[in-house]
Amino acid sequence: MQYKNKAKFIYLGIVISFLLVFFINIGVQMNIPYSSRAFLEYQIVPVYSKVSESVENIFVKNGDYVSIGQPLFEVDKNIYIAQYTSALGQYNEVLDSIKNLKNDIEKNKVLVSKNKVLVEQNKKELLKYKKLFDKKYINELDYEAMNTKLIESEKILKESQNTLNNLLVKYKKEEESTPQLLIAEGALKKAEINLKNTTILSPISGEVVMDNFYQNTLIKQDTTLFYVKNDNILTVNVDLKEKNLKSITKGREALIVFDGISQQVIKGKIEKITSVLVEGFSTSNTLVDITDDNRWVRDPGKIRVSITIENSNLIKNLSSGSKASVILLSESNNIFYDALAKLWINIIRVFNYVY
Repeated sequence: MQYKNKAKFIYLGIVISFLLVFFINIGVQMNIPYSSRAFLEYQIVPVYSKVSESVENIFVKNGDYVSIGQPLFEVDKNIYIAQYTSALGQYNEVLDSIKNLKNDIEKNKVLVSKNKVLVEQNKKELLKYKKLFDKKYINELDYEAMNTKLIESEKILKESQNTLNNLLVKYKKEEESTPQLLIAEGALKKAEINLKNTTILSPISGEVVMDNFYQNTLIKQDTTLFYVKNDNILTVNVDLKEKNLKSITKGREALIVFDGISQQVIKGKIEKITSVLVEGFSTSNTLVDITDDNRWVRDPGKIRVSITIENSNLIKNLSSGSKASVILLSESNNIFYDALAKLWINIIRVFNYVY
């Protein structure tokens, strides 16, 4: 009987221990999410040229610190100067043609007015000639000559009106919408942009990371040549389980251990939570890829979380992409969960160092 009671207590103890570990495990996963698949990311921006030509001058070297907008290098601009000069000439030529068209219109308006006056005068003269002809004061030859003069003046008026109408069709009251001017302006703007792009400026402030970049090298448009990195803005990206989404909030504190400096525990804060999962989109020309999984419990979804390092000077000797383990401290500053988080990250720190 005594052994049976002991056995009951042992079984009860096992069950309670199992349930205790089970619920602690759930509480830990829900309150202090952990992942060993984090990586360091520098702010790195590629440097490229928007025009193709040979490199003429290089103003910086590898390791130099540059400010945003600072000239890095320039390409041979002679051909782009020539293109700009040609485009400027064509633009001015179109402006002159519009100006000449306006002058021609004004001249033809005056001419049409004069021809109208002349036609009216000839009509009045013809009436006088008709009266004189009816009274036999002039002969038929003089009358017909006046009639011919009227017909000729009407013909000249019609020709001048047609010329004016043709000029008005070519001219637009809103000169800036003239097709030839728009084409010339576009060509001039493009040439101006290309000429401006012959000097390549730094996209951000940071350190130049340059390798095998020399003067007189022929470069292609939109091809990455080297990089500028800013190691004052360092973030750690980690994919955490989607079920923790409610508790993963901006500003929540995290503890990080990098493989490269596993003897240190680094502090950070959540800066951004990405709202799109890897499986959250598909291209327009394909169907959504639904994974065929026979597991009883499927893998949980993951969300990308970006964590800003509090003291970036501690990890500036690490390379971008360095691996790390991350655990979040409890959202409500729970002493028990925070203690477990610190204990676990230190265990990981020791194992990372040994392993």
